[in-house]
Amino acid sequence: MSRLAHIAGLGLMRLVLPCMVLLLVATTAHGQGSAPARTDPAKPAPGAKAPAAKPAAGAGKGADETKPRLQQVFIVDMAGMVGAGLRHDEMVAAEKEADKFGPNQIIVLKINSGGGSVTEGDKISRTLGRIRDKHRVVAWIEEAISGAAFTAMHCREIYFMKFGTMGSITKFQSTESGQVSATGRDLEAWIERVAEVAEGADRNGDVGRAMVYSPIVVSYTKDPKTGKVTFYRDASGEVMLSDEKDNLTFTATSAMDCGYINGVADTEQELFEAMQLTPGSYEVNPSGKKISDAWQKTLERCKEQAISIQQDLQLAGGNDAAAIGKRIKLYKQMQDIWRQAPPVAMGMEGGGFLIPPEVESLAPDLVEKFQTSMDPKVVIEAIDRCIKELQKQLAASRKRSN
Repeated sequence: MSRLAHIAGLGLMRLVLPCMVLLLVATTAHGQGSAPARTDPAKPAPGAKAPAAKPAAGAGKGADETKPRLQQVFIVDMAGMVGAGLRHDEMVAAEKEADKFGPNQIIVLKINSGGGSVTEGDKISRTLGRIRDKHRVVAWIEEAISGAAFTAMHCREIYFMKFGTMGSITKFQSTESGQVSATGRDLEAWIERVAEVAEGADRNGDVGRAMVYSPIVVSYTKDPKTGKVTFYRDASGEVMLSDEKDNLTFTATSAMDCGYINGVADTEQELFEAMQLTPGSYEVNPSGKKISDAWQKTLERCKEQAISIQQDLQLAGGNDAAAIGKRIKLYKQMQDIWRQAPPVAMGMEGGGFLIPPEVESLAPDLVEKFQTSMDPKVVIEAIDRCIKELQKQLAASRKRSN
C-alpha cells in the first residue's frame, strides 16, 4: 500500500458496521467502568420544535397570486457510505432549493447507510444545525448505522421504515496496526458529543450515549395511563433498552415503544400521513430527487472511469513517447475524478486510492500536507507535479528521436 493511501486511511477515521451484523454491533469496554446511574424523564415527542407550516414565498415569477402557495417537500436519497453517498453537499443543495420558497419548507433525508467518514460527519453536523433552524428537516430511515445514525439524530423528526434500524454509533480510529475502537478521552468526548446532538433535537441524551458505549445501559418505564416514558441510566426501568454487551441499535418496534421516533412509514404517502401533512397543502418538489440522482450518476460514472484508468495505467509502462503521453493523459483523468468525485478517488467506493505511483517521490511535502488537510486540491497539485515531470521526459524523448 502506498504511503499516501495509508495516510488517507489514518485521516478518514471510519464509523462503520461490520457487514455480517444486521442489528447490533458488539463493542468491548476499554478500561472504563459504567457511569453512575441517573434518572432522566423522557422529553416530549421529537419534532415538537419543527417549524410550523406556512405558505411558501417566492414560488417563482408569474405564479398565480390568488392561489395559496403549497409547502414544498424535498426528498433527498442518502444511500451509501457517509462521505460518499451520504454527504453534506446534497443537503446544502436541497437547502438552497428550499430557500427559494421561503422558510418552513420540508427536507426529507431518506437514509440507507452503514456509516463512514468522521470528517464528513462533522460537516453534516454543522450543515443540519443550520438548516433545521429555518426548515423542517426529517430523517426517514431504512438503515442508519454509526455515522448515518449520528446524521439522523440531528433531525427533530425521525421516521423508520418497517424494518428500519438506527444506532451503534461506534467510533473507530486508524492506527499503524489497523482500525480499533476509540478509547480514553477520544471515546469520552465522542460519547458526550452524541448525547449533545440527541438533546439538541429534544431527545434523551443517555440513549445516545448507549449507542456509543455498551457499558452505559438504559432502561425505561412507560406510564400505562399517559404513555409518558421515563429513561434510566441503569436497569431500574421496567423495559431494558440496551445491555452491556452491545451498543444500542433501535428497531422500528423498540424505537416506537419508547417514543424515540415519530412514526413508521414504508411509502411516501404513509410518511406524509405520519407527518400529519394536510392533503392539498404541500407538493413534492422534483428538485430533491434530481439532486440525489445527479450525485449518484456522478459517482457511478467516476467509478467506471477510475477502474479504466487503473487498468490502462498497467499497460502504459515504458519510456517511449507514446507510453509517456498515455500516462500524462491518464494522470489528467485522475485529476478530473479528484475534482468531480473525491470519495471515488479516495477509494471509499472501492477500487483503491487513485494516485500515480511516483507521487510520493515527486511530492513528499504534499503527501504530508494531505495527511492533515485531507483536501483533494492537495492531491490534484501533487499529480500536477507528476504530469510536469512526464512532460519533461516527453520533450527529452522527442528531442532524442529528432
